[in-house]
Amino acid sequence: MADTAATDYVDGKKWFWPLATILGFLPVASMWVYLQTGSEAWLWSSPVFFYVLVPIIETFFGEDENNPPREAIPALRDDPFYRWAAFSALPVSYLNWIVGAWFIATQDLSLNGYIAILVANGLMGAGALNTAHEVGHRRDKMSLFVARYLLCLCGMGHFRIEHNLGHHVQVATPEDSATAMMGETFYAFVLHELPGGYKRAWGIEKKRLAKKGKAAFSVENEVLQNTLITIFFYTALTAYFGWVILPYLLGGALLSNLMLSSANYVEHYGLMRSKREDGRYERVQPHHSWNANHIVSNIMMFHLQRHSDHHAHAERPYQCLRHFDTSPQLPAGYFTMFMAAWNPPIWFKIMDPLVAKQMEGDMTKAYIKPSKREKIFSKYHNPESPLQAAE
Repeated sequence: MADTAATDYVDGKKWFWPLATILGFLPVASMWVYLQTGSEAWLWSSPVFFYVLVPIIETFFGEDENNPPREAIPALRDDPFYRWAAFSALPVSYLNWIVGAWFIATQDLSLNGYIAILVANGLMGAGALNTAHEVGHRRDKMSLFVARYLLCLCGMGHFRIEHNLGHHVQVATPEDSATAMMGETFYAFVLHELPGGYKRAWGIEKKRLAKKGKAAFSVENEVLQNTLITIFFYTALTAYFGWVILPYLLGGALLSNLMLSSANYVEHYGLMRSKREDGRYERVQPHHSWNANHIVSNIMMFHLQRHSDHHAHAERPYQCLRHFDTSPQLPAGYFTMFMAAWNPPIWFKIMDPLVAKQMEGDMTKAYIKPSKREKIFSKYHNPESPLQAAE
């Protein structure tokens, strides 16, 4: 029976996975159209596509019905097609940033045009970080190489260490700088999430090196190595193309980081693991992550939205991740939810009732910002309510 399930399953999205990389050519394509037409409006094609068209398109394509059975996972995992579909993001990402630097240095752009290129390549950098997150959970040398240089492109060389050894261990607890509190705005979250990630990665590397009798400022410190790689890359580009591209590089990197922070903010908002009697937290469960099973954004983000299964099986490749209706569900895909997150009143109106529903009205189970606790309790705390849990 198991062999039959494995043999019969067909990944209906298989030939669409390279689309994430193909769409990475949007900024370069928009620059080409600008050179043909002289209209800077075309330079905004990437943000318009991802944050106007994709949410609209997603409403027509709906839910992702492709869900591999457990028995099919070994064959999916070992198919090299998926591996190289993700790896292809590396050359395309660097091509985008280098061509963007050349374009800014050689074209007589207005401030509007300059910002358009910065935003377009910042969004592509966010795609690079998402791919790095995926392949960074593998253990082979090629995957780690691809992850490292995708992260270094955007100044996030510390992320693999922080994410794998920090976030996955401390997720949905007050110790995790990458878990958002209910009632906390995205902007407040970023102020502790970005520096907190670097600090945590440095601490992890410092502890690792100390066990080997070495100082934190060692050539073996991966966080330090990757920071220097980013500095060298940006310095080389600036030296070649001129100071005019430095704001583009730094601004693009910052935008990429903010997009990654948007994902972190959305993925665990208000969710908290309970403590056991021995003082340790319960193990990570599916109900500690928000999911979105929308097919368009699933393809574009390598199943990042199947986040519960990812936390349960961190080394499971993207093509093997499964959706479960019992996991907490977001009302829309990530691209739409990111825009909601950037507008706190809209975000709170959408998500706070969903958190309360997930907690079955018992807000003592939610991860709430202390200064908002009284207000949230007065509005949502009702353990006797007939609210149905999402799990």
